Amino acid sequence: MVYIREQPDPDFASLPHGRYDIVTKDALQKFPEDILRAVLERADFRFIEFVEGEFTTVEIRRTDSLIKVLLGDELALVHIEFQVGDSTDPEMARRNVGYLGRCYERYGLPILSHVIYLRPNAGRNDPGGYRQDIPNHQFIVEYKVIRLIELDGQSVFETQNAGLMPFAPLMQPPEGMERLQWAIQCNERTKTLSLPTDIRSNLLVSQWVMSGLIYPHQAISGFLSEAVMQESSVYEHLVQTAGEEYYQQGIEQGARRNAIKSLFEVLEFKFDGRAVQALRPALESIQDLQRLEELLHEALRAETFEAFARTLDVNGNEE
Repeated sequence: MVYIREQPDPDFASLPHGRYDIVTKDALQKFPEDILRAVLERADFRFIEFVEGEFTTVEIRRTDSLIKVLLGDELALVHIEFQVGDSTDPEMARRNVGYLGRCYERYGLPILSHVIYLRPNAGRNDPGGYRQDIPNHQFIVEYKVIRLIELDGQSVFETQNAGLMPFAPLMQPPEGMERLQWAIQCNERTKTLSLPTDIRSNLLVSQWVMSGLIYPHQAISGFLSEAVMQESSVYEHLVQTAGEEYYQQGIEQGARRNAIKSLFEVLEFKFDGRAVQALRPALESIQDLQRLEELLHEALRAETFEAFARTLDVNGNEE
């Protein structure tokens, strides 16, 4: 399926929910060595490959990146997770301990784990691991917490670290410079980089998306030109993903409308129509398609209207 937009429209409201995942994954895929140097704080490694980071348990969770590297003579995995804000359900330490356990179960390699927080106020209380000090049952898992706001943004351009340029506007600005002015400067400096046009355009689009985390959209509207949007595969991916989300939402809403229609048809066939219509506001307010399908089964089984109404009341009270 192809989604066509006549004119590029840099509107945050039209971006997909997973826009930050798209941008961070693009940076990792295109500049893995740049980002590895930053998180490992060393250059004596060799990037080997990205490895599968999806594990099926009760749920499927995909981390942002699981990378196999050679550190000296030893193979290791570098885990990098970008986190927009604080993880609370479950908290990051508990979530990461579980994930790293599954990584070790599958690969049996040393794991160097990093959680990178994008928002300036996020990650302040992340303990960076879990420690159990029960005698004979010690259990220690550690990971490195990286808060972008604590990193020196100026050094990204001094070292020409292209992999970090999408995130530079979220980093610490030079002393005495306001943060919005720093974001604008990041954008201007990126425009002058001697890079292939498509790579530079992707960096500019990624900076625009990342800057939207903390700056008013109107203040950064000048970050993108029509030419940049047309030349950027990242922007094309954002537009296509937004179209897919809109299409999927349409399918889900259509299924919900059909479920409500079927439910009323069954109820009005079996019971008094006026009594059924009294339930219309409650039934039409239900957004969960699975619950509507369950109520349809209850309607088919119910021997009296009162029995179905009680089921609806019980379900409503459980929400």
